Amino acid sequence: MMKITSYVFVNQYLDVQDNEGNMMVGRVETVDEQAIVLGDITRKEKLVLSEMIKRDVFVFFVGHDKLKYQFQTRMERIEGEPLKLKLQAPDPADIIKIQNRDYLRISSSVRCDLKVEQEPEQQLEIYTHDISGGGLSFYTRTPVEYDKYSGTMYLYKGENEISLPFKADLVYMNELDAGRYKVALQYSDIKEQHRNHIIRYAIQEQVRVRK
Repeated sequence: MMKITSYVFVNQYLDVQDNEGNMMVGRVETVDEQAIVLGDITRKEKLVLSEMIKRDVFVFFVGHDKLKYQFQTRMERIEGEPLKLKLQAPDPADIIKIQNRDYLRISSSVRCDLKVEQEPEQQLEIYTHDISGGGLSFYTRTPVEYDKYSGTMYLYKGENEISLPFKADLVYMNELDAGRYKVALQYSDIKEQHRNHIIRYAIQEQVRVRK
């Protein structure tokens, strides 16, 4: 039977994010079946840590096996320890392995602006059929004729819309029925922080749908 210590260990760094998109990183100081204590807290994007206390959070980490994992839990403060935080230890059965960030693909309608690299005046506004950390797909009634695109994906972080620019190559265009096509693109150039936004969004949607 797997224990929490099979996944989480002392001096490991955990990436923590709440539903509003607030993010922080902490180093594991102690871990047992009840709680994970984090120190060396690094805040991101001017985060006020008190905003994350007693909230449900998503935790991302790399295990002993170098694979990526995720779980959902709650964050609490530790009395008398202002520089440390405590996470409720999850049931090991609730820890989700992220097989490969490029293949964690979810169905989601997300707005994107696309431009054809070879013909910059050609612009498309599309809504995705699915997205992942590696690419996206969408349906169109106009066949695409080029293989290189630049675009911007618009995701919500809390109540704020964030813009994620990328470049992408055509993977395939399949004609589904008369006058309708499914197009798949693979990112050829995207900042890792922007890719991570997409990955976290996909994981959160996956967890939400499973509930």
